[in-house]
Amino acid sequence: MPDSDLPRACCGLVEEYLSTFRVVILNGPRQAGKTTLLGHVRTRHGGTLFNLDDEQLLQAAISDPLGFAGSGTEPRLIDEVQRAGDPLVRAIKAEVDAIQRPGRYVLAGSTRFLSTPSLSESLAGRGAVVDVWPFSQGEFDGRFDKFIDIVFDDPGSLRDFSPSEVDRAGYFERICRGGFPEPALMHSARARRTWFRSYVRAIAERDIREMTRLNEPSAITTLLSYLASITAQEHNSVHTSNKTGLHRTTVNRYLELLEAVFLIHRLPAWSRNPTARVVKHAKVHVTDTGLATSLLGVSPESLAKPVAPARGPLVETFIVNELAKQASWSETQVRLHHWRVSGGPEVDVILEREDGQIVGIESKARDTVTADDFKGLAALRDQVGDQFSHGIVLHTGKRGSINFGEQLLSLPIAALWEAGHR
Repeated sequence: MPDSDLPRACCGLVEEYLSTFRVVILNGPRQAGKTTLLGHVRTRHGGTLFNLDDEQLLQAAISDPLGFAGSGTEPRLIDEVQRAGDPLVRAIKAEVDAIQRPGRYVLAGSTRFLSTPSLSESLAGRGAVVDVWPFSQGEFDGRFDKFIDIVFDDPGSLRDFSPSEVDRAGYFERICRGGFPEPALMHSARARRTWFRSYVRAIAERDIREMTRLNEPSAITTLLSYLASITAQEHNSVHTSNKTGLHRTTVNRYLELLEAVFLIHRLPAWSRNPTARVVKHAKVHVTDTGLATSLLGVSPESLAKPVAPARGPLVETFIVNELAKQASWSETQVRLHHWRVSGGPEVDVILEREDGQIVGIESKARDTVTADDFKGLAALRDQVGDQFSHGIVLHTGKRGSINFGEQLLSLPIAALWEAGHR
């Protein structure tokens, strides 16, 4: 059973950055484990922990940012730092410029507060960002997932991947559980749905309202529920406007806000050929499938029905999210994209390494894989040539790896967290 105090895969990255940078920034959604991670840093390094959800501390930071930034012993650990706004970040900049020593501050934020150009410039060259996602499947088991490193550095080992013990029902359970530690511990689906609804309402009424003037927080929830119904699809603001009744400009603005508080993320389109007929729309994914299934009223049992429209998109989002989590800590630096040529082939996820090497991933919400499932991956392989490393179809079955041709193979989804741990 998940334990919210389990070690996080990003801990090693935090330690590395503490010894190198003056400021370490932990970015991620509320309740994903940033506060617990700050506690681990304090246990290991000492220092002073401030949580700006405490109204008295928040008012102190707002009224005297310079004094607040210089108070307490180092490292100074500030949780929900975005609540104090630009002045506190600038005060921290002044502090770390005056004494240029690594490991002075760890700032945790539940919004992309440094996406503002003025703030990102304030800490440019002074800080490093660590993304803290909800728990990965491997982290729930006390292991750190290695799939991305393996698929680039030792892909041959995946061809010997034996059958997994996780079956179709097990995947649907994991999809509905999600990665947030508190609801993952709940045995009741009703309690989990209640937690997620309260979670979204609290973010809309507090975090988003602090970022912008928002008269109707319920409209954010309406939009997020709709986005859950189209997760893993390319987003079209005109269609969303028609479906939700929100003006197109409002849709675009709210979409940015939902991304800023880490409730959704966008997977950009990939192309190396500017003349190719490649679709340019990004795919939208809800950051956590537990959240998505709660908004949709979906259960493991409903996903297992013969006709379950949400099954394919949720399986794809589950896979994309697991890969995005790993990408935040893997030794192999990769960017995630999707690829689709208008009227032609498509690939759900492209992992592109810094040297241009490509791995393509296709998701299939079924237990068997056929040669037809590799058409998009084969087209991608033919286009990129020598820079194509591997194409993999991930399925909900238990069967181990099967070779489908040159650089093409199928694997169970569990390979994402079991590879390298057997």
